[in-house]
Amino acid sequence: MKSKNKIIVCQDKEVFLYNTILLRKEWSVEIKHKIVGIARFDKLVLISSYNWWGKVFSKFINFSSGESVLDIAENILSLLIYDDKLYFINKNKEIGCYSIIRKTKIFKVISSGLWSWDGTPPKIALIDKNIYAFSKRKAFKINLSNGSQSETNLPNGLDNKSISLMLDEFQININTFSSNSSENSVFIAGDMGGVDVGGGEGGGGDGGG
Repeated sequence: MKSKNKIIVCQDKEVFLYNTILLRKEWSVEIKHKIVGIARFDKLVLISSYNWWGKVFSKFINFSSGESVLDIAENILSLLIYDDKLYFINKNKEIGCYSIIRKTKIFKVISSGLWSWDGTPPKIALIDKNIYAFSKRKAFKINLSNGSQSETNLPNGLDNKSISLMLDEFQININTFSSNSSENSVFIAGDMGGVDVGGGEGGGGDGGG
């Protein structure tokens, strides 16, 4: 979904949609905790924040209206949205799923043997109506109902040991969140690293074309 002349902006604890033609805000949302990143995923905007105790929050809002869609305490590394459900891999090495419509958790399970030796975060991808979680080490097909994992190969032409970046049809890097080993690791929209609350400052954003 492209949105001309509109950008998402973060200023202190405020996130807002700014119309670059009319030079005004179309909506504004106040975030309780320190914001460390924003990113757009088609119709949704992800706002990542953390509190003084280091707990990370992922808030999803509607791009057009600013209305809250889902608010979860998850430090997300890789994410995709499919069939009104949010599938992700978090920094606790769990694979999870939430219903965007019901705003409830469907499952969250520990991943098995997915992390690579070099610490590169695994990716989660929708390929031909199947969801795969994969890294340089292994690839798994994920059961959409309960999150169970069965080791497999990616479809023909895809090599999990070689894939570094992926784009969807909207040219959004929804499956590729790069890890940053520096202490000040932050979100950068499109190609993001999981939040490191050891001193992250600032963040990036993508308001669409």
